[in-house]
Amino acid sequence: MKEYEKRGYLLENFRLFHLRSEGGARTDLHYHEFCKLILLLSGQGSYYIDGQHYLLCPGDIVLVGSQSLHKPELSDAAPYERIILYISPEYLQRQSTADCDLRSVFSGEKGHVLRLNEERKQKIFRMAVQLERDLEGNVFGREIFSNAGLLRLLVEIGRNRENPETSGTSPVQPRSER
Repeated sequence: MKEYEKRGYLLENFRLFHLRSEGGARTDLHYHEFCKLILLLSGQGSYYIDGQHYLLCPGDIVLVGSQSLHKPELSDAAPYERIILYISPEYLQRQSTADCDLRSVFSGEKGHVLRLNEERKQKIFRMAVQLERDLEGNVFGREIFSNAGLLRLLVEIGRNRENPETSGTSPVQPRSER
């Protein structure tokens, strides 16, 4: 059986990155001990998660659970810009309630990529940008505001996943790594 590389680490409850790359991204399959949320702002390509192959479009939301094997394959035809959140599974468990298990957002049960209509997508992307602003500097209440912002973002994504009118994307086809 092939061994896969564990990448990255997370010492806090969550961490946000806003990244832009000019070239395509190609990495080997790997996993993390944290959950990963990617909001694709620009770029094209695909993402492999737990043996499923998803074609990506700008505006897609990629949900990668803890321990999920995944890798991006992104085209170098366009800049690849994204907001990425690393989130501790323990934090998700502590913040969950009886009616809202935040870990389920990353379970993959309803797929790993969410593609929303323009109105819903803009709402979630505005929330992510506000969270990014809330994390800047060292202002009074920064931690409280950013925690609240992350929880609102995750609940909104979870509600969209549960809504039958919302469009998730289906995998293209299962892919063998051979």
